[in-house]
Amino acid sequence: MKKLIYALFATAMAVACQEGVKSEGGGEPTSESITIAITTADNTRTHLDTESNMVRWDGADRLMVIENDMRYATSGYAQVDDAGRARFDVVMSKDTTAESYYYDAIYPAESVTFDEGVYSELVKVMLPAEQHPTTTSFDPAADILVSKRQSFTSQPESLDMRFKRLVAMCALTLDNMPEGSTIKELHFSVDNDAILAGCNLINCLMGTVEEYGYASPSSTIRIIYDTPHDASQPIYFTSNPLTLGPSDSFTLRIDCGDDTTYIRTVTIPAGRTLTFGEGDLAHFTVDMSTEDCSYLFRRTSSVTSGKKYLLAAQEYIAVPITSAYDYIQVTEGDSDNDGEILLDNLDNAYIITSKDKGYTIQQHYDGRYLYQQSKYNNFNLSTSPTSGEVWDIEYSSEDDNFRITNISANKFIQYHGYYNSFGSYSSMQSEGVLPALYEWCGYVIGTTPTPEEPDTPVTPDDPDTPESTIAEWLELPAERGDDAYPNAVTVTVYDGSERNYTHYYDRSTYTSLWVAYPLESKHMGSLGRPNNWDWNPYISTSDQVDLRSHSYATGYSRGHLIPNASRNGIKNMQLQTFYVTNSVPQIQDNFNGGIWQKLEAALQAIGEREKIYIVTGVAFNKVGETKSIKYAKAKDDTKNIPVPNYFYKVAMKVTTNSSGAVTDACTIGFWFEHKTYTDSYTNYTTTVDQIEAWTGFDFFANLPDNVETTAEGNSTWSTFSAF
Repeated sequence: MKKLIYALFATAMAVACQEGVKSEGGGEPTSESITIAITTADNTRTHLDTESNMVRWDGADRLMVIENDMRYATSGYAQVDDAGRARFDVVMSKDTTAESYYYDAIYPAESVTFDEGVYSELVKVMLPAEQHPTTTSFDPAADILVSKRQSFTSQPESLDMRFKRLVAMCALTLDNMPEGSTIKELHFSVDNDAILAGCNLINCLMGTVEEYGYASPSSTIRIIYDTPHDASQPIYFTSNPLTLGPSDSFTLRIDCGDDTTYIRTVTIPAGRTLTFGEGDLAHFTVDMSTEDCSYLFRRTSSVTSGKKYLLAAQEYIAVPITSAYDYIQVTEGDSDNDGEILLDNLDNAYIITSKDKGYTIQQHYDGRYLYQQSKYNNFNLSTSPTSGEVWDIEYSSEDDNFRITNISANKFIQYHGYYNSFGSYSSMQSEGVLPALYEWCGYVIGTTPTPEEPDTPVTPDDPDTPESTIAEWLELPAERGDDAYPNAVTVTVYDGSERNYTHYYDRSTYTSLWVAYPLESKHMGSLGRPNNWDWNPYISTSDQVDLRSHSYATGYSRGHLIPNASRNGIKNMQLQTFYVTNSVPQIQDNFNGGIWQKLEAALQAIGEREKIYIVTGVAFNKVGETKSIKYAKAKDDTKNIPVPNYFYKVAMKVTTNSSGAVTDACTIGFWFEHKTYTDSYTNYTTTVDQIEAWTGFDFFANLPDNVETTAEGNSTWSTFSAF
């Protein structure tokens, strides 16, 4: 599946998606309107072409187009060419008063709502929990895309847009279903309450999901087929990005065309993961063999000829009669009164079949029929009864029970509390209870055993890295020659033989004081954000803080030093940014989720165009300064973690000659007190020289001395970004 990747703009524009001019598109423009033709630069969208495995636009598609965050309109329907590209016409109000014009588009148009006015860069978009796929493709309403922002100095007549998919696409295959089975409905549920669908907050500017499950969150995707679906064919649906790791589980409930239900719970075994990545098509298979299964019965208010039922009363169910005649004895049934009964076999079931304006009741155990002789209250059994075999069955909504009357003997079945058995009586007994019926719904298939807790991670061996290679890591700070951090270690994290990042980890404060890494386009993509953090396998777990399942208990977020979005193009590298050693306590609102994130996005946008080198770090004090330090605790740990008083980034761009030697460079530094901000990151630039003086670290030490001296004196963002 082709992944759509684009640079994220970092300009702090207000995205105020509010009620404005709204058009349904396709109408004739007036003198006060302008028609903008939108063409798609990539042939990916809603209809899955199973032969090419590409997703193509469809003629029923429409876009929601947003202009300058104030006006929005629904486009006309797509006009699709033979290559799968689409053109949309949208009518907007004509405007010559703005200094600039910028455009966002979201698919599908019907998924967007502006019901609460201004969102400050956010738009509410619904990923439906109920989806109606075809036999060969997804439900178009459940495929959420956002465009790369387009900017102009005047209103354009055309837009050429690229789109990024914000959902994961899933193709589920069921193995060992009975031949000829068809599916009417399937529920896919995640047992850890992960948010699979619902109303998400989309950041139009950044092209990301700001918050999953902002409203109507659902941990279940309900897939409904308008016509029965062949169970041997893949089942297509979409969800929010998700990673299930060892011990996580999901459950399938499948309602088939023959009114049989299958329920299957799968637990992810040790050493395995199931990942639904943002923009990816994930194929996975579930074995539906019924060799190890239970039989599910549910309480019912109606009877269908030919189906199997349990006869029940209070907490008991009837068991088959093995002699020629007897009262019906009982065994334990719905003891928790939840309306469901699970059995290992069908021996206690009765087959109820229409006959002569009534029903026959047949033991599944041996195929014999219940019938009645009028002078007795017990039951007779026969393979071919000559009389008394037809029963009238009438449901009573008052007590949710059934009056089951033998037409010939005019006696009805009751559970007798004194005798603890079922008989057939002509009048209601003092301890009599009318029976309930439980209908067989299908199979609950044996679950995969939950794996044992995995062993402590094994520390991987560092690749044999010669000093000459380390000298080429241009962003790597120099080793310290003092004892400022006696318990700190420099650790390099690898993906196979390729270096991901290097960090300087202080085991006394459980803090990475800096993380150094290169950044270029190959590192960034559209992989969904993982849900779980993990231990760093290069460092003893006793020297780490347990942030794997929960964040800090004192209100701080798990602030990445090397961001997820700087490594979401390579899965293993991305997962390594979720080592707990890459986290520090960070104020979320108006810092980590605001000015800091915008700075990260600005550097990522440059990294999409050219390779850059970054060091991200924290400080508790400036050199020579003594400030008080706050402490935080993780929800799952007792260690005291110091909260940084400062955050900083230094970044570098270089030019090289034909032999690869650096001939020139430009750097920039950013220094922040750890507090909330409402302005731009460009107000907090400084020189790398200044940050070296404040921290005591020597950055970009592998540069040639003559280049380093000049490069580290810049403090102007425009100079750096234009270099």
